[in-house]
Amino acid sequence: MFFVFGFRTKLLGKENRKIPKNGFYVNAVIKVYRFYFEIFFIPLIPLGKKYSLYIPHTDEYFETNFFSKDMSEEYLEICRDTGRKY
Repeated sequence: MFFVFGFRTKLLGKENRKIPKNGFYVNAVIKVYRFYFEIFFIPLIPLGKKYSLYIPHTDEYFETNFFSKDMSEEYLEICRDTGRKY
């Protein structure tokens, strides 16, 4: 089936940072994505940024998407700070 339009996420950057977790600083992998509306596989309209946060020490994964967020405000602010670089 051929689709004329759709949504696409494009990876803008990936960064390893130390974040506070239960009084300790642990390593975290933060990925920043750009969310696009596309027509004929050409990204046209950027709709916003999407963030994902993975903490390997506790094997926790948090992400935000266009419709809802599954991340605390503390972690979201850390991701937004990282996203300002991209």
